[in-house]
Amino acid sequence: MSPLSISVQPTPNVNALKFMLDRRLTEGKSRTFRSPEEAPDEPLARALLAIPGVVIAVGYLRVFHGWSVPGLGAPLTSTWLVLVIVYAMRRLPYTVRGAYAALQQLPVDLEEAGQNLGANRARTFVKITLPLMARGLLAGGLLAFISSAVDLSATILLVPRVELGPLSYGIYLYMQSAVGRGPGAALGVVAILLVAAGTWAATALTRRSGGALFRA
Repeated sequence: MSPLSISVQPTPNVNALKFMLDRRLTEGKSRTFRSPEEAPDEPLARALLAIPGVVIAVGYLRVFHGWSVPGLGAPLTSTWLVLVIVYAMRRLPYTVRGAYAALQQLPVDLEEAGQNLGANRARTFVKITLPLMARGLLAGGLLAFISSAVDLSATILLVPRVELGPLSYGIYLYMQSAVGRGPGAALGVVAILLVAAGTWAATALTRRSGGALFRA
């Protein structure tokens, strides 16, 4: 069988493209796959379903597309809030792990000393524990931010409008045409620098706290 040829054509929607194949792939019937196990003979379908961001985005579209946000009168998937929720759910483990690693490195004697001096548990946490955990929380937050900024798998399905798309979505849009490859490449450099700077800052914060961000 000869290699499959795919041509790209514009559509009336400036944010969408049409992909034309040089041969028929099905017998005119649509097929739906909800899990990789349902598509054993479809490599493309298995690959798409194996991407966590795509699975989460499809789930949010199916659940929240008809649910209106109180006060906005619009579905959740048509607002920028859906991106915030998805990024938080996908990247929150970075922050939680950073907080856990920082908490594991705190001397218990400091908390006990505060309680012996009359502070209750809440005051001890606010005045002693939380400030000592700040670097771990900030490092985890930085990792969550930079990973969200370059995420595309969920963003490409959930971004409501072009102007609300993050950095990765801007790179994707620019690279769809030969004219936009220059700006797309420039944004790619910005993304690389952002990830490098964020990773360096997170590493520096964990070193200053005297431990490792992902210590078991």
